[in-house]
Amino acid sequence: MGSPADFVAFDLETTGLSPKSDRVIEIGAVRFGPDLQPVDRMELLVDPDMPIPLAVQRLTGLTDRDVQGAASPQEAMAQFADFCDGTRLVAHGGMFDMAFCAALLPQAFGNRPVFDTLDLARILLPVAPSHSLPLLSVQLEIEHDRPHRALSDAETTAALFRRLVAVAEALPADLLVTMRHVAADAPGPLSEFFASVTTLEGSAASAEEISSVVSASAPGSGPMAATQTNQHAALADAVATLLGPEGPLPTTLPTYEYRDAQIQMSRAVAQSLDRGSRLLVEAGTGVGKSLAYLLPLALWTQRTGRRAVVATHTITLQEQLTGKDLQTLQHLLPTPPRTAMLKGRQHYISLRRWERFLASPSRGPHGAVDLDIVRFKLKLLCWLAQTSTGDRSELRLAGPDEQLWQRVQSVAEDCLGAACANWRDARCFMVAARRAAAEADLVVTNHALLLADAETEGQVLGRYDALVIDEAHHLEESATNQLGATLRAVDVFGVIDRLGAPHDGESVLDQALAAAREATQRIFGDVKGFLIEQFGGDSAGNGTLGLREEIRAAERYEVLTRAAWHAVRTYRSAATALVDARGSRPFQDTLFPQPERVDDELALAATALLDAAAVIERVLIAPREEHVAWLEMRAEQAELHEAPIDVAEQLRRSVFDRVESTVLTSATLAVGGSFDYVRSRTGIGGAEELILDSPFDFLRQALSVLPTGMPPYDEDGYDQALADLCAEIAVKLRGRTLVLFTGYSPLKRVHALLQSRMANAGIAVLGQGLDGTRRQVLAGFLKNPQTVLLGTSTFWEGIDIQGDALSCVVIAKLPFPVPTDPLVQARAQRVADPFSQLALPEAVLRLKQGFGRLIRHGEDRGAVVLCDSRLSTREYGRAFFEALPRAGLARVPLGDVGRVVEDFVYRGVAPPPPEEFMPVVAAATGWEDEPA
Repeated sequence: MGSPADFVAFDLETTGLSPKSDRVIEIGAVRFGPDLQPVDRMELLVDPDMPIPLAVQRLTGLTDRDVQGAASPQEAMAQFADFCDGTRLVAHGGMFDMAFCAALLPQAFGNRPVFDTLDLARILLPVAPSHSLPLLSVQLEIEHDRPHRALSDAETTAALFRRLVAVAEALPADLLVTMRHVAADAPGPLSEFFASVTTLEGSAASAEEISSVVSASAPGSGPMAATQTNQHAALADAVATLLGPEGPLPTTLPTYEYRDAQIQMSRAVAQSLDRGSRLLVEAGTGVGKSLAYLLPLALWTQRTGRRAVVATHTITLQEQLTGKDLQTLQHLLPTPPRTAMLKGRQHYISLRRWERFLASPSRGPHGAVDLDIVRFKLKLLCWLAQTSTGDRSELRLAGPDEQLWQRVQSVAEDCLGAACANWRDARCFMVAARRAAAEADLVVTNHALLLADAETEGQVLGRYDALVIDEAHHLEESATNQLGATLRAVDVFGVIDRLGAPHDGESVLDQALAAAREATQRIFGDVKGFLIEQFGGDSAGNGTLGLREEIRAAERYEVLTRAAWHAVRTYRSAATALVDARGSRPFQDTLFPQPERVDDELALAATALLDAAAVIERVLIAPREEHVAWLEMRAEQAELHEAPIDVAEQLRRSVFDRVESTVLTSATLAVGGSFDYVRSRTGIGGAEELILDSPFDFLRQALSVLPTGMPPYDEDGYDQALADLCAEIAVKLRGRTLVLFTGYSPLKRVHALLQSRMANAGIAVLGQGLDGTRRQVLAGFLKNPQTVLLGTSTFWEGIDIQGDALSCVVIAKLPFPVPTDPLVQARAQRVADPFSQLALPEAVLRLKQGFGRLIRHGEDRGAVVLCDSRLSTREYGRAFFEALPRAGLARVPLGDVGRVVEDFVYRGVAPPPPEEFMPVVAAATGWEDEPA
């Protein structure tokens, strides 16, 4: 780091995120010497000459009165500049702080480098559960008395910097050499840190000590006494005994609750396994369905010596089953089954692709050094030195990391298979995971991999005889995605770029690849232009356009057809040139991890280009029967899509008919007490049925509120009425409210109407995508329930907020599928009554998921407010209420909703139920009258 000089770790508290419109309210700094020991401190309050927002007051504890009369931002920043003159700056998330400093005093802070402990922590502690300063301080046992106060944050940042130096000093010498080489591509603080790290003094802890604190670990249950089971008892009786009150769980599992519905489900699953039959189970919230199917599966594999597979929709549930529920079984059974978790190959890093990526220049598309690439390489270097799985879930990938991961993840189209050195040497993480799964009695995987295995006739999972599909309401969606195709310009560029530049820039191969690149730019540029014309310039950033006959017949579409034919011919020519170049070593050998396998690399690239040509032809030129094609704009980039219209027959043939026993389960699987919808969409036949209500007392714990006088959602006054309703409820409950939307635009409008109003009432408003990602706003809500949380599609399921943190769920609109969605339109043409056979069942299942966010525990109590007036003006309103849990029902004037919710949540008092279950004002008319 050059000649010895002091460091200053500092932090700012501000009124908001923008240096242009927000102000500094506090500065804290710690000066420490080259030995990393503190020598001086500075703490300054700053008068921003503007009100401090409520959310900031809550976060910092600073009020307008506290800062009144303090130094102005310019005066305070001048004092700070004197304090840190001649030193090297350290900050956590330093870009934010430096932007405010430079805006106030550019001559002292403009372009001044800063050692960012956030960047360094992400690199050196890649598997830490969180890299936020408060959570890192807990994980590393760093004293942090006053989080979000400037001096405390600065002191914690200084201590964290010392710890990170210790970690870097303890790195293996060869790893540190490689990291220095990578960091050298980006002159500045990162390069300086790794170049001089061994000269620093004051190491505070060993790398092993820190790693043991911050390493990600799967949650598991405590030790349990294994229980001998009666091997001669019927499987159903054995599992009922183990799960019952006389079994081992009450004394060994602290959270055990006897659940009759769980016993019923476990018996049904056991009987299905014994009979070799099929079973559909809807198990309401709180049934405990995971253990109800895992335990019978475990005992069945033990008794028969045969293999079983569990498939979930989400990786979150897959990891929960493996890290928590199966751990319970491992301790519960005297001879537990061998278990394994297997994810799709894209979840594992490809060492071969990683080596190629590491060797490539860390430059962006315009040739300049890309700091995101440098940071990503450094992070993965540290991670690979400690991971045993190569599973990306150990990392916290966000922002540009997600895109960069795609360059190193394992993918079939860029895999040498058995010819890869990592495969032969058993170093390949994906192969290791598959081998472990092949040796396991019980494999936990996901829908996508289950379907990929079905396509390859068992080459991934091997033979198994029992299958449980959890979150089965997503099975049709998963199959549609798996059997469909998507193509983006970046996909094609990735194939070309991974080959590098040929030795001879004028060779036939070089010209063919250059032509393929030009054709890619042309086709996707023309698609983007076509979509902008169709959508209109004001709303062209995102959108979907189905390629119906009238669209294809439009005169402007000829441009796409010509560009598509050009791309198809060009890709095929490039593929031929790649095949013809085999044996000639046309590329620099240093680019490839296995130079002797250059011919295989060329063959892989040729196949990828042929596949891209096939997608373009099927989407834009010659659509396939039984498929639907569409164009999409996402983040202003054009995409091509194709998907099968009906997946039921494929699922029946390739999934259900391959195994003896199949169980489909979910908390939301039946519509109106019938499984007809899921049967028709998935193709499962001959299945027994079981519906198990939640053990929760919904009549006592939950109230459904239907406001009267609520404007229809498509009228001008709806947004304001919804905002008024949410505000009234939030004031009565002091926040604790989740509002579910079916689209992002209404969320933004209501967020704008609520924000200032709620701030005056001392309640924060957090909007998904406006105030952070899904994970960030949910964490904020859990930390401070005096909040109204606004969420879209991903909040309708998969979140678990127990206790008083959530007392009211407001559902803005019935979650019908979007009628203009190309897949929805194509499927609607296949049935006699699209509304009742497709749209209504899908919306009912979705609403059940949203309702299920409210009651997650036997002691929870709360209200669901249903704001869509169609529930009382359409005949189908009855179908929604009959599908929901049997909670109390209140129909009250719009202005009384807040009081009614407050009375029920805090006092358990509900108004008398309406005399009629639901009034019927008008019948549903047609599909076009029921937009999303």
